[in-house]
Amino acid sequence: MQLPRDLWDDGESRQAARPDAGAAGISAEERRLAEASCLVRWVLPRPVGSPTCLLVITILLSLLLDPAFLLTQGHQDLPSVEPNSSLNVKFDPKKMQLTWDCKENTTSGHCVMTHKEKGQIKKQMKRCQCTFQDNSLHGGVTLTVEVYVNQRPISETLVYTNPGKEGTAAQNFSCLVYNADFMNCTWAKGHAAPDDVQYFLYIRNSTRKGERECPHYLTDAGTNVGCHLQDLSGLTSYNYFLVNGTSRETGIQFFDSILLLKEIERYSPPHNITVNCNESHCLVRWEKPRTRKNWSNREFQYQLDIWRRSNSGHSENQLIVVSGDSENRYNFPSPEPRGTQMVKIRTADARRAHWGDWSQPIQFGSEEPESSLVLVYVLVVLGTLAGGLACGCLFKRFLGSHSLFPPIPRIRDKLKDDHQIDHQILSEKFTCDAEMGDKEEILTVTEVAEAPASP
Repeated sequence: MQLPRDLWDDGESRQAARPDAGAAGISAEERRLAEASCLVRWVLPRPVGSPTCLLVITILLSLLLDPAFLLTQGHQDLPSVEPNSSLNVKFDPKKMQLTWDCKENTTSGHCVMTHKEKGQIKKQMKRCQCTFQDNSLHGGVTLTVEVYVNQRPISETLVYTNPGKEGTAAQNFSCLVYNADFMNCTWAKGHAAPDDVQYFLYIRNSTRKGERECPHYLTDAGTNVGCHLQDLSGLTSYNYFLVNGTSRETGIQFFDSILLLKEIERYSPPHNITVNCNESHCLVRWEKPRTRKNWSNREFQYQLDIWRRSNSGHSENQLIVVSGDSENRYNFPSPEPRGTQMVKIRTADARRAHWGDWSQPIQFGSEEPESSLVLVYVLVVLGTLAGGLACGCLFKRFLGSHSLFPPIPRIRDKLKDDHQIDHQILSEKFTCDAEMGDKEEILTVTEVAEAPASP
């Protein structure tokens, strides 16, 4: 809206206050303020009811009610992002470092890593870069940088993906530390990996200064599927494991993982196991096993298996769990005579029941009670057999001399019974005659010597 020219011709003061639309740095809002100021200065000397005064008031209200003029100074100061601004964000996975091009007058900023498993991880900017802790990257991450340049926010996002064909990365990756000085890592071939795939393992400690390749691979049909390490020096409490692959047919995705050595260590059995017994109790003592680091006793837990030697090599009772705070000892009731018993122990971390191997069985107790029980058992068996045989002989002799079940009397048949009696009488008579006829008299003659005559 343009003012009448006569409004600007009211003395030197009004001419000095006239806004110059062509002056550098004067915005439209500032020009409207200047025009309103000129109108106020010009209308003040006029009578209130004059037509000129009414015209000026009308023009002033139209300026003040302009929607663009109603914007507050706070809204004018809202920052805006330059549409063509670029930070040229770069990510180094080895250093876990996010960098970008520094702009002039960059005051502050922060970075965000969006992880599929851990969610959002935020870091404050330091010298136009952010350094994150080691995290697995095989699932991909989204990195966002937001900085303030001239009090205006500039944001840029970078998506880090796992290159290669899906399903070609190593799978079922795991590592195990044993005997304090050795470690085995194993993995399987990806289900979509080609036949000529070859995998390689790299290990980096938490300081990111020591990185080494597997010194001795374990192979299956020519493909590396494991690694054996005999020297764990240089490894820290947690380490970064990377398995990448190569193939002539297609790109191979990588697999990475962060492992705490304490969580993957399988402890050896305890040392110097001893058992001392008195008349009523037995006390088992042992020493903590040798581990990769010298942990305190409270970092361990133990499992005891106590059984009689005559059993099949293990206890039928529930295994006994003993905390490391018990000073590596276990006292249990065992009154005499106790016989020969065995005990074996194994170790695990106090926070995870990943039990190691059993120790060699330790024998305690005496064999005398057990041997005496066997002797009593043998004597009882022999006595039982002897008694059974004697009873059998007596029973057989009794059956031979007496009838156990005599015949039952029956009704007499006169015709048949008389006929049988006649035959019986004749038979007995014939038998008696025969015996009398065969009887002979025996005469015994004794020779008596004649006594000599006396002289």
